[in-house]
Amino acid sequence: MTPSLELALAFHQAVLEDHDAVSATITRLRELTQDGDHAYYIDFACFMADLPLPPRAHHPQWLDGEQATRGSVHGSVRFSV
Repeated sequence: MTPSLELALAFHQAVLEDHDAVSATITRLRELTQDGDHAYYIDFACFMADLPLPPRAHHPQWLDGEQATRGSVHGSVRFSV
């Protein structure tokens, strides 16, 4: 599957509050984004499911800060329910 489809799947799983499934999707996203392309999808998936960020050498610097971005992304999931 492509990173974009995995991210869409993570959104669906987050809406269903299926944390085990989201965790498995995040693991696949890590494998798919090892080259650095779309690595921020991992952060989005964590934000959507309200999970902590996995350890990584570099996390992007979110324009509004991590907490504001996390709240905005997680809010879109809660709005979808």
